[in-house]
Amino acid sequence: MRYLLNNVEVDLVKGTATTRDGIQDIRAKTLAVLQILIQDSEQIVTKAQLLDTVWRGVVVQEQVLVQSVRELREILGADAIKTYPRIGYQLTLVPVPIGISSAAQKYSVAVLLSVLVLAMSWGLLSKWWGAELSSDRYPTVAFLPVDNAILDDVHAAVPLTGLTYLSEHIQKESALPVVTAEHVLTTLSHSPWYSDDTAQIRLSRRQDVLQLLERLGADLLVETRLSGFPQDMQLQYILHFKHSEEQGVVFAASPELAYQALIARLTTRYGELSQALHTQRDLDFSNEAFARGVQFYLSRNYHQAIALLRSALSHSDDPLTVRRYLAASLANHGDVSAALALLQSNIAEQGTDPVTRRERMRANLMIGYLLVNWPQADDRDQELERAQQYIATAHEQATDNADQLFIAYALEELGKIKRIQGRYSEASRLLHSALSYHQRFDAIYGQTNALIELARIATEQGEHKEAARLFEQAHQVAKASNAIPNQIWIWLAEADLLRQSQHVEQAHRLASRARVLARDADDPVLIERVEAWFARAPIYTVN
Repeated sequence: MRYLLNNVEVDLVKGTATTRDGIQDIRAKTLAVLQILIQDSEQIVTKAQLLDTVWRGVVVQEQVLVQSVRELREILGADAIKTYPRIGYQLTLVPVPIGISSAAQKYSVAVLLSVLVLAMSWGLLSKWWGAELSSDRYPTVAFLPVDNAILDDVHAAVPLTGLTYLSEHIQKESALPVVTAEHVLTTLSHSPWYSDDTAQIRLSRRQDVLQLLERLGADLLVETRLSGFPQDMQLQYILHFKHSEEQGVVFAASPELAYQALIARLTTRYGELSQALHTQRDLDFSNEAFARGVQFYLSRNYHQAIALLRSALSHSDDPLTVRRYLAASLANHGDVSAALALLQSNIAEQGTDPVTRRERMRANLMIGYLLVNWPQADDRDQELERAQQYIATAHEQATDNADQLFIAYALEELGKIKRIQGRYSEASRLLHSALSYHQRFDAIYGQTNALIELARIATEQGEHKEAARLFEQAHQVAKASNAIPNQIWIWLAEADLLRQSQHVEQAHRLASRARVLARDADDPVLIERVEAWFARAPIYTVN
């Protein structure tokens, strides 16, 4: 995993380049681009292949790829990568492998000997494991490290803790044979798909999956991605088989509960000895379409999300959740009326089970949110009163369910309505109440929205010092957890108020800081939101 390129030593595991001037880090996305160019150095790699592989599942502009190529040329030399206009790129240097991987050097001699013995044993058994499954054994399952899409320090350990949890608990709770987390990590550290020291990998082609299945001696490879918000998580998964793959998504209040839900699905589905894996695979179209729709929704490709979610809605056993995501996609795509109609359908559901009750609460909150942020009526005062009724209902339902997260959300939106109405003392009381709930959670950066609203109130009342203090408090809360999206959101809120008060230069200075942070995070969604501010386009979306 180390190569010599034009007298520059590149370590694909550590993500570093060593030159005469010293060691410098390579951004994760840029490193992934280089890895593909090295892997396919004898041919032209198309722009589409690079974008689809490195920024898989995320809609981005071609400029992000251009930036990565520019960074590589600065490290390796201007002529290191040849551009084929409107086609792609090719590495002009011959990559010379050097030494053993840096990851392997981290192990002690004793551990290396143990791994060697295990590898030999694994090799002897690989032919048996790779054989076509019969009906007298369970399929062997391997989990990849969980891809963490939550940009904060609270969930920084998710990739490895998630891998360990899934591997150990499915072994305890089922008869399914499992490839150990240690063996997965050892195999990945010597693979061309390893991306950086977070143990995340990217499988860009079907051939990559087949090779990894063979290396691990597994029949089923499970790839997962955790996203969402604290107390409101979603775990997307892809089941990679030797002949096909399948997607799904589960929802839970915590990572552990999401892992448990996935384990339950796998155990129920593949834990029967009487059936072989290839005959057991019964594609759940509604969940697959739903999972892919959620993926497009998260990448802000709402047109594709709408098509898939509509397909899922006609098959799903859980239409309320699908309707919610479809409503959010429609609203963000500009069709607020259709979104409101779908959410009204959820409110009309009569079930008393916990899922139905929570979806009714979400629907009330989302309708109120849409009416506040996307005005539809000529009479604004009446519309705000209507929004308040929906959000007050959501607050009552959240209180009945002891759902502290949604109590906080409802209080924030009620406070925003009061601020818009100019009823500042009521707004402050509601927002401070929301803060008190958010302060109970491990992820304290949930306080951000309430603090921003309080700063807006102070600004509108001419209390600029108090507004500055509240913004600084919001920054401290976000920085304490290294919550990058929240830091960006605070800067944009400050910039928005400065631009409204005609302090354009100061506004652009703060927004530029947000732009730098978004680009450093290499997150296309954050970059798009910041660029929307500069373009004076709407930056708010329905979450």
